[in-house]
Amino acid sequence: MPTRDLLFVVDTDIPHRDMMAGWLEEQGYQVKVFDNGELCLNTLDENPGAICLDINMSAGLDILKRLKLANRDIPILVVTKNDAVDSAVEAMKIGAFDYMTKPVDKIRLKTNVDRAIEMHTMVTKIQRLQGELKKTYSYKNIVGQSDAMKQVFAQVDEVSGININVFIHGESGTGKELVAKALHFNSAYKTGDFVAINCGAIPEELQENEFFGHEKGAYTGADDSRMGKLEVANGGTLFLDEVGEMPPKMQVKLLRFLQDKSFEKVGGNKKIHVDLRIISATNRNLEEAVSQGKFREDLYYRLVVYPVFIPPLRERREDIPILINHFLKKYKLDITKKITTVSSYALEALVRYVWPGNVRQLENEIYRAMVSTRTDTVQIENLSLEVQKFREGHVGEDNRFIPSQKNQESVLSVTPIFQPPPVFPSGSTFNEIEKQAFLEALNRANGKIPQAAKALGISRATFYRKIKKYRSVN
Repeated sequence: MPTRDLLFVVDTDIPHRDMMAGWLEEQGYQVKVFDNGELCLNTLDENPGAICLDINMSAGLDILKRLKLANRDIPILVVTKNDAVDSAVEAMKIGAFDYMTKPVDKIRLKTNVDRAIEMHTMVTKIQRLQGELKKTYSYKNIVGQSDAMKQVFAQVDEVSGININVFIHGESGTGKELVAKALHFNSAYKTGDFVAINCGAIPEELQENEFFGHEKGAYTGADDSRMGKLEVANGGTLFLDEVGEMPPKMQVKLLRFLQDKSFEKVGGNKKIHVDLRIISATNRNLEEAVSQGKFREDLYYRLVVYPVFIPPLRERREDIPILINHFLKKYKLDITKKITTVSSYALEALVRYVWPGNVRQLENEIYRAMVSTRTDTVQIENLSLEVQKFREGHVGEDNRFIPSQKNQESVLSVTPIFQPPPVFPSGSTFNEIEKQAFLEALNRANGKIPQAAKALGISRATFYRKIKKYRSVN
């Protein structure tokens, strides 16, 4: 049976102990009985779903204290004599889940044990989910090893434990909310909710209600009182996404709230105080918005206390192979194909593309390519046409693609005879991956550059240039 269905019954009164054990086994529980509290403590690593403990046995209350110290999450139902209720009261103060008097009633025993098991299951599940959330949003699990991202990690590490207003700036799709969640789940506010508001997606006339909530009867249709996002985020983090889109009227009200972390609901006059962390983000140039009079300067200085800049993907191309590998693993359960790698020339296109939509666009590109490929490798033809173009030619200073004079259609239709082994070993850079592919292709073609170039689907000139580059390194 599952561990959560295991129960311990600790009682020196053997007939009464066996009676309780028999009743519980009738309900489908697995039961272990003990006539000694020390034996129960020594078996606690089996993690029972609940414990029924006779506190009138020798040192019963002491055993209860030690059980709670050893594992505070296991609910303990204490059993006491009818004339020893004071002991039961003391047990409840120590942390017992409930108490029953002897002789125990069969129905009450079943009801109390079912409740205790349900609570233990729920607590275990919440702890597991909190652990998964912390792992998911730990900054150490944000993908990237470029110097630019290491700087972001260092900033998150530096500021996570301090309740300071953090401002995250970066283009759309760079992962601003992911960094905000990393800050939340590594802070003292991690047990509270992470509440996000997209300031640019809420109509101006609804923003005040969204932030502060309203009292019953505040306006036509307000049939019930409603909590706003500020109240929901109490004890947690409020993430103001696209804060640069906030209308002027709401900027004034937010500034007033930030002064003492208190507010009134729409239609109310009672001050509500909250304790929360504020993280804001935008893809706009907020300093420019201030100079243009579109964003309040005093609010700007309230929010931008500790700025964190997330660089666009085109400025950290060395992270692209690592991100690709991450997405291949992320979606392997969604795709009913074993896709483990990307061909070398598909990788070349992916690394050279400018990614205006940043990491979000790359993720969508890889997912779509995994769906369309018919092999265990993402090929160049599985990529969107816009990305395919970047396999040959070059990108100008204005990030516009300048195609080569070769017939790209014929190049893209080439099916490579060489597929490199998985191109994403942990810690490898793009140059290391590319070098491996070129040298392996040359080896398989017995040193014949035309065949090796054809195998990789590139021109001889490109192959000569790459081989010269990597041989000079050696």
